[in-house]
Amino acid sequence: MNNWLNKDHLIHLPNLFEHLGFRLVQSNNTHHLFKNSGDHYVVINTEIGYFYYKVQRPHEKLSASDLITEYVSKVESEGKELIWDKLDNYYNKVLKTEGLLISNNPDNTLKIVQKNFNHFLSYQLPLEEALGNLYQGVDISTPFMDRVFQNDEGTPLFPLFNLQNEVCGYFQDMGNKVVPYGESAIKHSLWYSNIPKKIEGLFLFSDPKEALAFHNKFQLKNVVYMALGTINSQTTDILFQIQRLTKVDKLFLSFTGNKKIEGYLRDLHFISYTNDADFNLTLTDRDMLLRFPMGNEKSFTRLYDHTRRYNKELSKSFLKFNKIINQKRLNKYSIMISKDNEVIKVRLPLESNAIKLLVWSYYKNYLNKTIDILKPKSDNWYTEWENTQNQVSEGKEVQLKEYRIAL
Repeated sequence: MNNWLNKDHLIHLPNLFEHLGFRLVQSNNTHHLFKNSGDHYVVINTEIGYFYYKVQRPHEKLSASDLITEYVSKVESEGKELIWDKLDNYYNKVLKTEGLLISNNPDNTLKIVQKNFNHFLSYQLPLEEALGNLYQGVDISTPFMDRVFQNDEGTPLFPLFNLQNEVCGYFQDMGNKVVPYGESAIKHSLWYSNIPKKIEGLFLFSDPKEALAFHNKFQLKNVVYMALGTINSQTTDILFQIQRLTKVDKLFLSFTGNKKIEGYLRDLHFISYTNDADFNLTLTDRDMLLRFPMGNEKSFTRLYDHTRRYNKELSKSFLKFNKIINQKRLNKYSIMISKDNEVIKVRLPLESNAIKLLVWSYYKNYLNKTIDILKPKSDNWYTEWENTQNQVSEGKEVQLKEYRIAL
């Protein structure tokens, strides 16, 4: 019979968090929110005792022994002491500390909640009409119903979902920018619209406000809109899981930013996480270094020709202002390509035209069967919608094609 670490119910979990150096950043009648080294933890009280969860995994409820295990795993061992030795010693030390026991802390300020409690759900309030034209009718819109809320200050919130489809935070529309809301687990989640019975396309954006503006402009049906706040392995795993479930072959990519270069940088970053792309990106303070398989000879030849013509035009432009080529200065802003067996190496300058050229050429020659890239004529889709909302709309399919990436 296993009787090790079986006294968690005796430990006052809020006091243990403070004892281990966690900082209390929020407290109300249902939960305490602690922070340590950038991570957030939520403590609750249930009928069977205290539990906590990390904000990125509200469904996973943990107890005092889990917290102690995490803590001692980061403490350097003395001699040959392994993690289980450290855990046993510290656990018994906690049980002998009067201030860390429930019996010595009879006053409890936390309300009893169900074990499946998720504090993020308490942030959701229904949308109000006064939020502006962009949000008009969102509460009855098929793609956006129950995908947009607001907080008690009247700010629009878009719920973020983790791999287990649990709400673990929000995007917050601040008017001039969209940012993570409070302790939201932005690095472990994404936002997506409602999934229709028939799915004809997946559209990926920088944030949900861009998706809403895009939808208001094109009014597409039978599609799923998605938004990544952070591009990493966790968020792209969720995205590709949705793609597998929906069985949609092609992804429409439409990253944007305050300036167009931000969107193209996100394109490259995202491509490095696409399934089976084997596309490696390294960013330095001067340029980007890209590595990817050559693929078929035709694809590489076209890519190489595109960059060669770009560099040639760059040289011609330089000669408008100088009689003699300064090769060192020219090379700094040229696209440099080399081949190592079957691997292509690219040195890409941090310059908008060069980045756009590379994104366009790589898309045309390597991705156009799996990814379609759409870009607004303005810097972002919200500005595009604002600029064109009073214009007479043309045929939706033709209009959408006009926004495909082009040089």
